[in-house]
Amino acid sequence: MQRPAPVRSPFTIPLVVIVFLMAACVPMPLQPSHPLRPGLSAPIAVIGEAPSKIALQGTTVDMTTRTAGATPTVATWQYINGALTLNNKLDARLLSIFDSRAGGRHEPAALPATPGALLAHGVSVSHEIVLATGNMVGSRFVQTTMNDGVRTGLIDEITYEDLSTGVVTDSAALINPGLTGTLRAMLAEAISPTATPTPSTPAPAPTSADDTGLLTAVAFTTRGLLSVTLHRDPATGAALPRSVTVTLNAEATADVVSPAGEALRNAVITGAPFTAPPPAPDGAAHINCELVACAALTYDDGPNAQTTRLLAILDKHQVFATFFQQGGYVRANPSVAKAVAAAGHTIANHTMSHPYLTKLSPAGIVSEVQGARNAIEKATGVVPAYVRPPYGATNKSVAASVGVPQILWDVDSLDWQSKNKAAFLPRIMSLVKPGSVILLHDVHASTVEGQSELITQLKGKGFYLVTLPQLFEGIDLQPGASYKCRGTAPGCVAGR
Repeated sequence: MQRPAPVRSPFTIPLVVIVFLMAACVPMPLQPSHPLRPGLSAPIAVIGEAPSKIALQGTTVDMTTRTAGATPTVATWQYINGALTLNNKLDARLLSIFDSRAGGRHEPAALPATPGALLAHGVSVSHEIVLATGNMVGSRFVQTTMNDGVRTGLIDEITYEDLSTGVVTDSAALINPGLTGTLRAMLAEAISPTATPTPSTPAPAPTSADDTGLLTAVAFTTRGLLSVTLHRDPATGAALPRSVTVTLNAEATADVVSPAGEALRNAVITGAPFTAPPPAPDGAAHINCELVACAALTYDDGPNAQTTRLLAILDKHQVFATFFQQGGYVRANPSVAKAVAAAGHTIANHTMSHPYLTKLSPAGIVSEVQGARNAIEKATGVVPAYVRPPYGATNKSVAASVGVPQILWDVDSLDWQSKNKAAFLPRIMSLVKPGSVILLHDVHASTVEGQSELITQLKGKGFYLVTLPQLFEGIDLQPGASYKCRGTAPGCVAGR
């Protein structure tokens, strides 16, 4: 999917937490509540009682990417719209994994969407938001390595971040470090009910099992129960045949939980509405084109009546694009220009009257560019950050005069020439690559008629369709310099 439309303001959501059970590791069968410890008023543990999934409709941006080859890598993850620091940290971690798997620099590939199941051979990564209350966000990150259907590696981590301060708390910090042995004994008792200690049989003593490694996926339910997902036997440290979630009652874990854990437990129980960060503007949501295959749809020569038709198509597909508008047409159709900006698309400069800028004096170039800028700003309130020289004609004089980056293209649809989607659609699909800028014209009815099909084909091939600010995010574009695509292909600009 491209991404859900971002919300425009924070909203109230019920607080919930999710426990992810690996698809290749079926949960252990549900067992009855375990016996009471002396003095407790409720069963100490229940196996299989997992907190329920959170729904952050409109606040999260869902992403997926994968590589091909004998040992592929796939990843699905969630950004929180507007949480720049959290999103950037996630990007860095994902890029590190993909770079390591590539043996160098990861190059995004245009591949169809990832299947939901784990790879039978390769590395699968899953990240999702599992908690959102007040300023606190919980994230679960699972990385699974499979070899011929056998799991040979697993990282399963839940971390909590205060978006107002950037402070990150890992799962182990929720537990009193002096009582991890006690917790381990409770967990061992829960998964092995026949070994339940009696008043005359003390709990098993701590072994050499790694307590820190044991406590990587700790959460709380809305009732304040302590939830721990286990992949290893808490008594011996040996790998379990299946992952299992143990939920311990609050009374039994009162002393085991650390002050940080108690604060989080209280926040979960209270269930305060999530204080969502201010969302990025439409068409500017965080998408990292170093991780995923991006392509930018750009439309020249409007605005006009065809532009209005195109806006409806883009809205239906939840796609944001870039419109290079002529100042003369903006003056003639100011309401259409305003509608483009209001819909969240990027508006850029395509001169006042579409001349060959290379045939003009420096003063003439400035007049053409400035005239269009003034018309666009008056109609939309937007000051365009890019210019596209008509016909792609540019030289040193143009570069020195335009005052903003020049955006050309690496995929010329030639839609103006064929005026037939049966001709320009296959052409685009044969030329497009990750990081491409696609040239189209919203003055032709035939072009607009082909856009729904084009978008469907591009998405089906694995492309995220982005605006120019999203495509070139993180790259310092220089005034006057020319750019036609992002990436390491000849003529493109690399982001890192």
